[in-house]
Amino acid sequence: MTAIEASLSGTFRTILVLVIVWWLLRFFLRMQAARQSGNSSRNTYAGQDRRAPGEVRIEQAPNNARPTQAKHSGPDIIDVDFEEVK
Repeated sequence: MTAIEASLSGTFRTILVLVIVWWLLRFFLRMQAARQSGNSSRNTYAGQDRRAPGEVRIEQAPNNARPTQAKHSGPDIIDVDFEEVK
């Protein structure tokens, strides 16, 4: 066996080992994510939100969450993202 053949077979063996380790790691991470998704749905806000798609809800912000502005007499304005529908 020459040095080139030994290097080539070692390279393929290394690539094969890395692919197997990647598959196993991906498998275990997917199993862990599947286990956590059952428990986290009751803890996340999205799990509690039962609105229909496209339904809009306006909620009042708590008074203590608003930043205080010096000498501002107008209404409180909160910038939000929006999508223009034509």
